[in-house]
Amino acid sequence: MLYKNVWKTLAGKWMQLLAIAVIIVMSSLTYTMMFYGISGIEVPTEEYLASSNQEDFAVEMLNRVTAEEATAPALADFIASGRYTLSDLQRVDEAAFDALVTARIDAVERDMGNATLELRASKLINYPFGSSEHRGLVLKEADAINLSYLEAGKRPVRDDEVAINAKYAEKNDIAIGDTIDLGSPFTVSGFVLFPDYTLPLFDENYFNLDPGTQTLLLMTDNAYEEVTGTESFRLAGATDGTVVTDIELPFVISVMETENIMRSGAIYSEISSGKAMALGLSLFIVSIAVIIVAILISNMLEAERGQIGLLKAIGYNRRQIAIPYLVLILVFATIMLVIGYFLGLYFAEPLKNLYLDFYLLPSITIAQSPLVFLTAVFAPLFFFALVAGAVIYKIMGESALALLSPRDNVSLNRLSRIVSRMLRNTRGKTKFKYLYAVKSTGSFIIFFLGILFSTLLIVFALMMNGAVDRMTVGELNEADYAYEAYTTTQPTLRDGQEPFLTYPFAFVEDKLVTLKGLDATNTLDRLIDEDGNDLTPAADEVIVSASLALKLGLETGDTLKIELEDETLSYPIRGIADEYMGDTVYLSRAALSEQLSDGTTDELFNGIYATERPDETDYPTIISRSGLIEQSQSINEYMNLMMNVMIGGSALIAFSILFVLTALTVEKNYYVISLLKVMGYNRREVRSMILNSYFMYALASALLSIPIALLILRVIIVVFAEDYGLVLPLEFEWVYVLYTLGAVTLLFFASTFISRRKIDQIPLQEVLKTYQE
Repeated sequence: MLYKNVWKTLAGKWMQLLAIAVIIVMSSLTYTMMFYGISGIEVPTEEYLASSNQEDFAVEMLNRVTAEEATAPALADFIASGRYTLSDLQRVDEAAFDALVTARIDAVERDMGNATLELRASKLINYPFGSSEHRGLVLKEADAINLSYLEAGKRPVRDDEVAINAKYAEKNDIAIGDTIDLGSPFTVSGFVLFPDYTLPLFDENYFNLDPGTQTLLLMTDNAYEEVTGTESFRLAGATDGTVVTDIELPFVISVMETENIMRSGAIYSEISSGKAMALGLSLFIVSIAVIIVAILISNMLEAERGQIGLLKAIGYNRRQIAIPYLVLILVFATIMLVIGYFLGLYFAEPLKNLYLDFYLLPSITIAQSPLVFLTAVFAPLFFFALVAGAVIYKIMGESALALLSPRDNVSLNRLSRIVSRMLRNTRGKTKFKYLYAVKSTGSFIIFFLGILFSTLLIVFALMMNGAVDRMTVGELNEADYAYEAYTTTQPTLRDGQEPFLTYPFAFVEDKLVTLKGLDATNTLDRLIDEDGNDLTPAADEVIVSASLALKLGLETGDTLKIELEDETLSYPIRGIADEYMGDTVYLSRAALSEQLSDGTTDELFNGIYATERPDETDYPTIISRSGLIEQSQSINEYMNLMMNVMIGGSALIAFSILFVLTALTVEKNYYVISLLKVMGYNRREVRSMILNSYFMYALASALLSIPIALLILRVIIVVFAEDYGLVLPLEFEWVYVLYTLGAVTLLFFASTFISRRKIDQIPLQEVLKTYQE
């Protein structure tokens, strides 16, 4: 009998329960999906990195001969020839190169203590594939640190064999045994992974993470030496002790632990932060659901005080009356949590595959875990039982006489007093309107948190719009050249070619930067500031990239001190170029040429911008601008997906909260609504007095949430810049305030549509019926 009565009561509130069900399902779904999705890569990743002896730290070093090293007699002829890079030295005198590297390793090991170091060489190549431009990072097999991991096939044993990434092969329909052209034909012998490149981040200039257009390549040592590409060297290190990061040696740029290196350590923060985020989001969402259920139960029991009092008067005790309410609520919550668990399990595989679209890692089939099921279902259920039980226990604890008697008006809470003081000079209608919404402190807090959560995600998604584009190809979109090419000679320039000079070994405040010399007459690659104004390099001034300016706090007019070999040069900053693809200082090509040639010439160049593809005999390294832009599409699509998920999830939660709270407000105030109609207020006025105050509070909550969102995002930007040296060019425009308020407005009126109709349907006779009772 009691169960049937409670069931009928709950069935009459099916729409509110449906909205609550959405929130409960999302809680269980979020935790299950993220936990299983991350676990699907975590377990095999830990085994893979351990078996491949991933480096514990990396020593980024100058890829040129330092002034101290240049004093060695064995290098005198090499330096005199005007060459200075380690690649040049290896080609000219391999014995001198080996001796120099050995000396560097010995120097680091002396300062580091108990550590083992190994040279890590790589070459970045560009090659046409089909109608696109692809990139590859060529590596040799290591001796002890960062050993390659074979997913299928075999390692190259012949000089015309190559191993590639499985994800790259999948996206380009390449099978083992196929031939690909990397300047010369290579047969694919297998699919390979490298533990120091779990993220395919090949250089600092382009944050392109598309495994469909770029791949790691494993070749034999002979094949590696024959490949033409931009070569770089670093030292990979392993140690059982503490990593010493403050080594002061002339050739050392930085010493970074693996956890802080973007290309290899981002996966650690992804796994740890992903699990923490899964649990945090799940708890946040389920907390909202628990409190809303508590409000629903409280309102439902308040509406049935008389019936409950009558049951107690005829002999039913507290436990007999309470159990049906508690059991049916917990059954409802259990069903929703289980549904959420299995939906999360279903979406975990796509989430894992989404990670593996960018991270070069092995994976395993997702297996269910009893602990995850218990955490996703029974942990929230425990909270439901506690809160629902407490609410029911409190109301059922009143005597039968108290339950049968009309409840006295509850005094104003603190929030109501604050609002009342703010409205003391307004009309009575206005006071009623805005005081009614804050009558229940608990309901208003949930309302505010829902709007706050939604606004945070909406603002973040809006600010991410275009950020990846600015970070990857923002400068390229404004350029007019088709190709960027590099040379080691001084070929004759042709029509449609404009020269530039780069020197990637300068320092600003102990930070390695690239000096780039441009001509004032250059038109193919124009520098512009954030306002769209042209910036032209001058002989006695420099222009810095926005990423470098943000990292070092530089502004126009500041004096920039550049350490160039054994000299320190000072230049005023003429402007900040609106580009984030590298830490670059732009200056006059003639001035940089004179500086590098000790005043012998102002005509040096080592690269060109061209409208037509240059001759490969003159320019061994040719980069297609359209190819680079195409390579950024994958990360842009990923970010757009994340933006849509954030906006959609926040909208769904906010909609459910607003719908439940406004529906409960209407149900709780049938008598008041009917009384207002009897007093002569029309339907529009009644709607305004009962619901529209929530609208103003929603807008106020959204406005308050925007600075909170900006503060949180500022912290994220600082963390990425300090820990990874990566600047996220998030931009806030004032029009985003209008977009956010517009989104909140749409959510509010969509969620209150049914509640408004219910207000219209409440008859005037309701007040008479209530009075008669």
